[in-house]
Amino acid sequence: MNDGPNSTLADLDDWLRDEYVPYAVIGGIATTVRGEPRFTADVDVVVGIDLDRALRLIDSIERSPFRPLFTDVAEVVQRAFILPLRHVATGIRVDMAIGLTGFERQLIARATEAQLGGRSVPVATAEDLILLKVLAGRPRDIEDVSRIVLRQGSSLNWSYLMETGEQLQQAVAVDLVPQLRRLQQDRESGI
Repeated sequence: MNDGPNSTLADLDDWLRDEYVPYAVIGGIATTVRGEPRFTADVDVVVGIDLDRALRLIDSIERSPFRPLFTDVAEVVQRAFILPLRHVATGIRVDMAIGLTGFERQLIARATEAQLGGRSVPVATAEDLILLKVLAGRPRDIEDVSRIVLRQGSSLNWSYLMETGEQLQQAVAVDLVPQLRRLQQDRESGI
């Protein structure tokens, strides 16, 4: 990762810790940590706060090194459950997902520290990142999942993936478990 994302992530980490907001890095940066390096133009995190707390967090933006991407950012937060920001110094976009679901809160609690730009930050586990990306289902996400599975190899907790995948599948009515089984079979057969 180059200096822009490192600087952005360092300032984000400082701000969120100062505001006592639990979070985990997801997206392209987490994929680089858990899978293999790839280009990413933004910083994605999920924060463990409710909507009221997210709206109060907006009040502290003026004292932070970030600015909202939209004039009425409170409306965006309430409608889309995301706080889109721009880092003033680097111009890098930060997408802060408001973690309202049990899975998102679990993802934050399970995150492990990783060294990025000389700083230790919480990054989603490989398993939780796989689940997020299978849920999203975009071509780039599926490619990322393959690379994460390849890199993590036998260290992946397939029981956790299947159990949590089953719970998510029931909650969102998306066929996750068959996709996870295919990933596991491909891993075991060396594909």
